[in-house]
Amino acid sequence: MPVPIGDPERSRIDPDITGVWVWLDGDGDAAFYTFEPYDKRTWLLTGVVLENGADSEAMDYDLSTYAALTELIENETVGPEGVTATEVTLYKAWRTKLGGEWFMTWEPKGLFDDEAFVAESWFAFRIDRPDANTLQLHWITDTLFEDVEETRRAYERVVKKNTRNPELYEDDLITMVRIDPTHFEFVGKLAGQVIAE
Repeated sequence: MPVPIGDPERSRIDPDITGVWVWLDGDGDAAFYTFEPYDKRTWLLTGVVLENGADSEAMDYDLSTYAALTELIENETVGPEGVTATEVTLYKAWRTKLGGEWFMTWEPKGLFDDEAFVAESWFAFRIDRPDANTLQLHWITDTLFEDVEETRRAYERVVKKNTRNPELYEDDLITMVRIDPTHFEFVGKLAGQVIAE
């Protein structure tokens, strides 16, 4: 989106979202996302994509389920020869309530073209929590914003009026599952691979 929705200065983090999550995209790819409180209002959101190392058999696992990911975590080593990661994405993330629904905005960090350090685009999602260990993000498309002034308030009005309109969202939603605390060490080692690169 060309503008964010919600004001990070007026937001409050949800402690139930704070933590480490995994997105299994259904195509065999896995990405880990850590929602770390930056302050009372926002998270520092870090994303690390799982990659195959030289001798890893990671892609032999059906990573469409958390059970298969658990099997991979328990059987594969982390490092250049095992599973690894070479890229990290950073976002500032916050929530806002519009039209009775919770939304989340991700502002990319570390990507800028000038000295103003201002993001050029944002990602926005409607949040659903079917249970304590599942986070569903409905990605907002640009479909309903063609003739809308590119201001936060104007975009928020469109979102507020269309919270349950399917045309506001991409067809595919992002479903994340909370990582079991026993797997934190694996995710930490994976993140360490990015630093080592």
